[in-house]
Amino acid sequence: MTYQADRTYWRAVSTRGMIEAARDSRDELAIALGERLAEYEAQEATIADLLRENKELEQSAESWREEVDALRAQLGLN
Repeated sequence: MTYQADRTYWRAVSTRGMIEAARDSRDELAIALGERLAEYEAQEATIADLLRENKELEQSAESWREEVDALRAQLGLN
């Protein structure tokens, strides 16, 4: 008897695990959905990287603002 995974099983599988299972299947729909899911996963990683970079830039800009304020105070420009 072959075990057929149900939705409960697939909900517990990682995204990467589902992508690999879809790629290894012989079902064209599953393969296409796996490819789409892989694209989605890559976009999520890109978004996370951009959010991190944005936070770093905001912190850098705040640091520059503080430095400008300190220089203005030293020059009596406030």
